[in-house]
Amino acid sequence: MQKAQPKIQSESKFIWKLILDILKTPLTIFLILFKKRKIKDLFQPLSDLWQFIIEPKFTILIIFFNITIFIISIFFSDQLLTLFLNYPSDLFTPSRLYSLFTSGFLHANLSHLLGNMLALFIFGRVVERKLGIIKTLFIYFGALVISGIFTSLINGLILNDNTPGLGASGAIMGLIAAAILLDPFYLTYEAILPLPIMLVGWLTIYADIIGILNPIKDGIGHFAHLGGFLSVGILLYLFGIDERKKMRTGLIINIASFIAIAVIYFFLL
Repeated sequence: MQKAQPKIQSESKFIWKLILDILKTPLTIFLILFKKRKIKDLFQPLSDLWQFIIEPKFTILIIFFNITIFIISIFFSDQLLTLFLNYPSDLFTPSRLYSLFTSGFLHANLSHLLGNMLALFIFGRVVERKLGIIKTLFIYFGALVISGIFTSLINGLILNDNTPGLGASGAIMGLIAAAILLDPFYLTYEAILPLPIMLVGWLTIYADIIGILNPIKDGIGHFAHLGGFLSVGILLYLFGIDERKKMRTGLIINIASFIAIAVIYFFLL
């Protein structure tokens, strides 16, 4: 018998329940005064929020590790930090291949960390909700390594650039690609307004393509991001038949939706 996946509620279900609980607050207070409810019922929205946060176990664990390592790395000397960064030349140095992993847990500054962790929570939640802990772990670390290899090949062999990379972006881009294939119409409230997860993914891909075509010193590893996106195409063949079918269907939905939006946009102009 296949083991049941842990239940992870959608953002929409959580938000509507939260709104309803908040609207019911005056009634809850009234019932508490007449001893029909307990004081703890007044704090149900906070309990629901905490449950919502901790539901995706792997995602939360990885976020915890990234934050912890960021705090520890603040006290690293430049020389020690260099040991854990990933340089393109590391790909051809067997003793330095570990940097493909270690660099994924380092971040340049607080904004870099917070931006990545927000994206990790949103997209990691979607993937873990669909695939469970083990397969989400596989996508995360698979994308991390493949994106590192991809950017090392591009920068090291083609661009002759040995600038080191760091951050969890490549791994997160793998989760983004998986999320828009597995559940393209999942609504996320990242921008306050509800948006289909595939639209948010498209905007991210578009930003990286523009960053590659018009390179500027923005400190963003666009090739690492692109490698993370493409990694799912490789990792897909290591999944079961059911997951492959879901992702193929998701790809068709993404392509059809993109064409439909492009046609509508063209005629509106």
